[in-house]
Amino acid sequence: MTRMQNWKEMRAINEGIDQLLAGVELPEIRQGMAHSLKTSGKRLRPLTLLIMAELNGGTVEKALNAALGIECIHTASLIQDDILDEGLKRRGELTSHEKFGIFIATVSADYLISRAVMLYSGYDAKSIEAFGRMGLELAEGEVLDIKTRRSKTDEAYYLECVRRKTATAFASCFEIGARIAGVSDDKAELCRKMGEEFGIAYQIVDDLIEFTRIDDENKISLQQSYILPLMYLETMPREQAIDACMKQVEKRIEFIEQSLGEFDDGEPKDKLREVVDVLRKYNGVKIKG
Repeated sequence: MTRMQNWKEMRAINEGIDQLLAGVELPEIRQGMAHSLKTSGKRLRPLTLLIMAELNGGTVEKALNAALGIECIHTASLIQDDILDEGLKRRGELTSHEKFGIFIATVSADYLISRAVMLYSGYDAKSIEAFGRMGLELAEGEVLDIKTRRSKTDEAYYLECVRRKTATAFASCFEIGARIAGVSDDKAELCRKMGEEFGIAYQIVDDLIEFTRIDDENKISLQQSYILPLMYLETMPREQAIDACMKQVEKRIEFIEQSLGEFDDGEPKDKLREVVDVLRKYNGVKIKG
C-alpha cells in the first residue's frame, strides 16, 4: 500500500478530503469528521472508482467528486457501525463516539451523508441511481448483520449479508467509475460484478484477520458477528477453516482477473491488478505467514 499512496489517484483523494474539511464551518463537526476521515485507511473504495474511470477511458478529474462522495458515505457507515457494535477502537484510534460522544459522532455522520449527496448532484442519472442503491443495500446489510450476532447462520446467509454490507460499496465504485467514463450498460454491469466479487473477497479477508486476531489493537468491538471462519470451524480444524476461506477469496480474484481481459492494457489495468494483488498478499502473507 505504501507505493499506492504516491499514485496520482490517491493524491487527488487526499487533497479532495482536505478541501472538504476546510469547507466545514462549525469546528465541532469539522473535528468529528476529520477524526474519522483522516484516520489511516486504505481508501480502496474511492481509489478503485478512479481507476475504473481511467480503465474505461475517463479521467480522475471528472470522477473525483464521485470518489469523495463514496468515501463520505463509507466513513459515515463506519461511524454508525461503531455505535451499533459498541466499538472502542478502529484503525488503532478511539472510535468517533468514544472520542467525541454519540451526539457529535451522529451529527458528523449525518453531515457526511448530506455532503455525499451534494457531491453526486452533477452526475448522470444512472450513476446517481447506483449511488442511491448502494445506500439502501448498506442499510439492509446492517440489519442482516445484526441477526448474526444473535444466532448462528449458514454460508448462504453470510454471503448475502456480505454482499449488501460490504460488497455493494465496491460494486458501486466499479460501476460508477465506468459509467462516468461513458460505457455501455453491459460494460457497466461487468464492472459492477467485478466490484461485487472484490468486495466479497475483501470482507472474507477482513473476517479472517478478526478470526486470527492479527489486529487486536487496531479494531476492538464489544459485539461480534458470526463470520465465515467460525462457520467452517464447526466442521473442520482451524487451519483447514482458514484455507477454505482463502479458497473463497481466490475464486473471486480469479473472476476479476479473467474479466480484465475485456479491457485495454495500460497503467489503469496494471494499477487495478496491483490493488487486487494487495488483497491476495494481505490474505496470504499476513494471515498465513
